[in-house]
Amino acid sequence: MKNLTFLLALMMLMASCSNSGSKTKSDDKPSPTEIVISNDMENAAGIIPSWYNEKTVVNMKDPLAHSGSYACVTNDTIEFSYSYSELFKNIRNGVPKMATLSGWIYTTVANPEISIICNINENKNRYQWKVYPLEKEISETGKWIEFNSSFYFDKPLNPEQEVSFVAWNLSKKTVYLDDFKITFMY
Repeated sequence: MKNLTFLLALMMLMASCSNSGSKTKSDDKPSPTEIVISNDMENAAGIIPSWYNEKTVVNMKDPLAHSGSYACVTNDTIEFSYSYSELFKNIRNGVPKMATLSGWIYTTVANPEISIICNINENKNRYQWKVYPLEKEISETGKWIEFNSSFYFDKPLNPEQEVSFVAWNLSKKTVYLDDFKITFMY
């Protein structure tokens, strides 16, 4: 009987120490040094604070959106995409060291001249402007391709500055974007 009790206690101890199949806290949430802001375009018509240019978000039929029913379109008449703009102090206390805008892109031509722009304004004046060209990454047409654009802030920032992200389509060819995710790293 003692052996059976010892064996059961040992099995319970081993089961409680095992982490197989469980998610850690870091899998569930971003780390305390990150802030993540996502937008799948589904509620753009509701005028979400910090997001602008809702007229670029369209109900997708052909092709279908990457997720849901809506995506952003840029083309010969719409040069700039749905965009994000906010003061650093409204995102989190402190200022980030870098930011990443990721999402999905669908193009009708190979290597379209499209870039992600990160702009920082101070008192309505441009303080820092960074460009991440996507054309070399987008060589396939007719399918959704994931993209990641990272921006390192090499100038000192302050909480009163405003950060903005937008896709800029210089090719004038139809390009769709969906499922934006902005990650600020502190």
